[in-house]
Amino acid sequence: MTGPEIGGTRRRTFISLLGVGAAAAGGVTLTGCSNGSSGSSTSGRAETEDKLSGLLPKFIAYDAVQSDLPGENGASPGFSHYPSELKRAVPGKMVPSGKEVSAMTPLWSPMPPGLGKNSYYDANNERIGAPVRFNILNGNDYGDKLGPILAAGNVPELLCIPGWNISGLTRFGQAVDKLFEDLTPYLAGDKAAAYPMLANLPTRAWAYGVWNSQLKAVPFPSDGFPWALFYRKDIFDQVGAQPPKNADDVLALGKQLTDAKAGRWAFGSVADEMARMFGAPGGWRKDSSGKLVNKIETPEFEESVAFVRRLFQLGYVHPEVVANAGADENALFEGGKFVIRQNGLGGWHEALQRQQTINPKFDPQPVMPFAHDGGAPITWGGDPAGIFTFVKKGVGEQRVKELLGVMNYTSAPFGTEEYVLYNYGVEGKHYVKQSSGAPKLTALGQKEVSQTYIFLGGRPTAITESEYPGYVQSMSAWQNAAAKVREKNLFEGIRVEQPAKMAALNQPFDDALQDIFRGRKPVSELKTAVKQWQTNGGNDGRDFYAKVLSDNGR
Repeated sequence: MTGPEIGGTRRRTFISLLGVGAAAAGGVTLTGCSNGSSGSSTSGRAETEDKLSGLLPKFIAYDAVQSDLPGENGASPGFSHYPSELKRAVPGKMVPSGKEVSAMTPLWSPMPPGLGKNSYYDANNERIGAPVRFNILNGNDYGDKLGPILAAGNVPELLCIPGWNISGLTRFGQAVDKLFEDLTPYLAGDKAAAYPMLANLPTRAWAYGVWNSQLKAVPFPSDGFPWALFYRKDIFDQVGAQPPKNADDVLALGKQLTDAKAGRWAFGSVADEMARMFGAPGGWRKDSSGKLVNKIETPEFEESVAFVRRLFQLGYVHPEVVANAGADENALFEGGKFVIRQNGLGGWHEALQRQQTINPKFDPQPVMPFAHDGGAPITWGGDPAGIFTFVKKGVGEQRVKELLGVMNYTSAPFGTEEYVLYNYGVEGKHYVKQSSGAPKLTALGQKEVSQTYIFLGGRPTAITESEYPGYVQSMSAWQNAAAKVREKNLFEGIRVEQPAKMAALNQPFDDALQDIFRGRKPVSELKTAVKQWQTNGGNDGRDFYAKVLSDNGR
């Protein structure tokens, strides 16, 4: 995977709305503090990342293979082919005791056969040294299930929690203290050298795994792009359409592509990408007087809301999306029921994997960044880590080391035997090599291989999926173009724990927004929703963030 931008469209939409979530924070994270009753500290807290250095692993690069498509301005490097020889990065067994490991992870694709019925699991567990028993939950419902699990304290030994789910979890800071192990004694500084694949993760990503002045989680590094606008190039080619370059093009495509009699509509969810198209910031920005202004307070955001409402009113949005903001957009997009959607970058190759044997002509592509008026576009940035894996507290020192060993295995980067094994399984059984050397899943691989082990540890971002012809080159071109126009991050290098009040503002604002899109409320209600946001904590949040900048000389 290239990053954690996967699934959960509505959840991730309202989290990114206020620019304070892991999906589109612009340098602001959702991490919590034990003195609060929600996912954030009561009053908020901020530290520069260099002040956290004493808690973080010392970076030790592991260079298994060099990329041939460089990433510029923070874009990920691209590997247009697989190396002829894979490196074994993790010798020996990670779990010497052989004791079964319990883990819980999300999944945005069909459930695979379970332990004991899955040879892909068998192969990876043989290398790990113990069976990993996954409790896999639907990614779209994952956040809803986490609350009761954390409240009951019944957590597995390894628990994956996406950052975008954290804002919906009450008392998360307290739960972190109570339920999860402090990894600082095992990983801080030179101690990380015992786990070379973990030491290879970027320092900035590790900074986002700190809660309550303790290193609490292994991060899943992000490519830093919360969204892209995707279109079905294969369908565009059929109807003679071209990707949009301005807002008028978007409207024209709505008319051209929507054919209700044929069961096809133009759009799924696109609201965040339309806000970006109109030039709204990804989070906070300063106005001409130096005052901090949130995305939702800008005229550009208001223009985008009216524009998205128009797409709904014209009938260009798929009826299932209109009826249900949590509709299964993967199935609708991949089935050609609508043709344009926003999604995280990781959803691209996941869709290709699902469709490669079902519909070989399936060809989703990202739209190059564009502005509503055809002028200079912007793209939004994201946090350096967006998914985290925690270790259950109280399992004992030796067991913590074994569990870190599991994550050391699952963090092995591209170019290693381990990476291929946990992504594709066994050669000749779960995948075969194509002429380029890239793996292609067999029928058994399609059935058994799933995105499970990848959620137990991150790896440096890279564009590697050359098994899909043209994918690496296209993704590399898009990322380099998007990175070039990424907006300036006011909070670069500052790790912020947002005030508790702000986390509670996301859902009511999004509810109002969804009503406006669907015509249940007039566009004028946006001003009311913004005013409520300001009164109920937004203004306090503005003061807090302004002080963070002032304290850091910005």
